[in-house]
Amino acid sequence: MLRNSKINGAQVPIIRRNPLDVEAPPKPNALLLEDNSFDRTEIKVQLEVMGFSVFDVSTAQEAKETFTIRDYSLVLIHLGHAPLESLEFCRQIRALSTVPILMITKREEVVDEQLALGAGADDYLTKPIDPRILSSRVTQQFRRGESQRAPRKTLLTWENLSLDVAEHLFKIGEKEILLTNSEYRFLHLLMEDPHRTFSKEQVLTVVASLREASSSVETYAHQLRTKIKRNGGPDVIDVVRSTGFRLARESHESNLAVS
Repeated sequence: MLRNSKINGAQVPIIRRNPLDVEAPPKPNALLLEDNSFDRTEIKVQLEVMGFSVFDVSTAQEAKETFTIRDYSLVLIHLGHAPLESLEFCRQIRALSTVPILMITKREEVVDEQLALGAGADDYLTKPIDPRILSSRVTQQFRRGESQRAPRKTLLTWENLSLDVAEHLFKIGEKEILLTNSEYRFLHLLMEDPHRTFSKEQVLTVVASLREASSSVETYAHQLRTKIKRNGGPDVIDVVRSTGFRLARESHESNLAVS
């Protein structure tokens, strides 16, 4: 709404914001792994029409790297020309997250359905994809995911450590400690789910990329543990033989707090 007002004798338009004009909420993110460029474009366009911000990739390796960058409300995975890699990516997501996963298969075979669901997918679609079915399945899984989504933890503490997720800030006592991106993601993973033991592959999926050997996880663990102890913190990581890594058990049962 425009109105005129006089300032020093001059007519100046005043713009009044319509109270009904509200800032649109952020769009939910969807990750699409599809190796067929035509199908990828078709699916992406339909998801965007449905209101998603779509991040589309053509390989499982790209998908692994993209998945760690942001939060997703939906993941769609096409078995494609590299089904083993796609299935492994699905398993890795399910090991780390409850995000709804839709698997896309080329042919209507029981074995594909079993593989998809066995890898952790919540549902599957068969090509050629009917847009109405895609819309229905996506809507169903998105609503399920939203209903299960818990409020994000913003402050994680253990012993004299605090990790402010909102500010991306790590402190030991009152001392701010600078972490690399890999160290931050590793510590966040452990502190957000303190009762869980993570395998090397699960840690590496979050911390780095699967181009690196799983033995490098020990290097990340050693670097993080050393940095924290050097700055007056406790021994934060337990290595569970033949299993993986977890937050040290000594006293976190009583000292871990979330706000």
